[in-house]
Amino acid sequence: MITIEDASTLLGLAAARDQRTVGRADILAWHADLTAAGLTRTDAEQALTVFYQEMANRQPKDRYRVTPVDLIDIAKRARRERVANLRYDGDPDETPEQYLTRLRARTAALADGRIGHDTGLRALGPGIPDPRLLRELAAIGHDVPDDDTTGSRRPVRVGPLTVACPACQAPLGKHCRSNGHPRTVAHAARRRAARDAHDLPREDTAQIAARKEAAAAYLAQLPPEERAQLQEFQHHLRETEAP
Repeated sequence: MITIEDASTLLGLAAARDQRTVGRADILAWHADLTAAGLTRTDAEQALTVFYQEMANRQPKDRYRVTPVDLIDIAKRARRERVANLRYDGDPDETPEQYLTRLRARTAALADGRIGHDTGLRALGPGIPDPRLLRELAAIGHDVPDDDTTGSRRPVRVGPLTVACPACQAPLGKHCRSNGHPRTVAHAARRRAARDAHDLPREDTAQIAARKEAAAAYLAQLPPEERAQLQEFQHHLRETEAP
């Protein structure tokens, strides 16, 4: 906090700029006001510099001498601006009480200017990953293999609109049509042509059989009412999309 010596130094810095006369009463008043506001010497010195920078941008007739109130206002403004950049993500293993304690400590340190704000960016350095990062990674997702070593990867899906349709002659990027109406599903010939154009393998017999088996097992679990609705929808879809 501000000491009597600090207050005397601050007034000396102000007098060097505005040629004021400093007395014992001035020192005591500044010390009392700045201490009551909780300012540190660093806060007050930085605020004093900002004040005279602002005065330099004014016309001579609009300038005035600094007071403790000016320093308090500028210092509080600076603290608010620092805390506005506060970032604290916490630790996955900390308790709510630990989180609050560390958040308050970081807020105070940031407001005082003892630390800079966290941009969220991390530099890559040598050594093993940070333990916090390892814990967070273990809690989410899973490893992605570099290649398909099991042979179980499903064929890559290629949009049929990337080629023209050989069945209805729909051009590139346009939906297939049946009886003059757009189809919700592209013609099978167009889907095959898209895969051939991109040199992608088609599903083999085993993969097709596996998909049909999985679909049949799912349908078998549906209640009779839902199964009937699905069958009705499929019948309607076949009628509207018939070539």
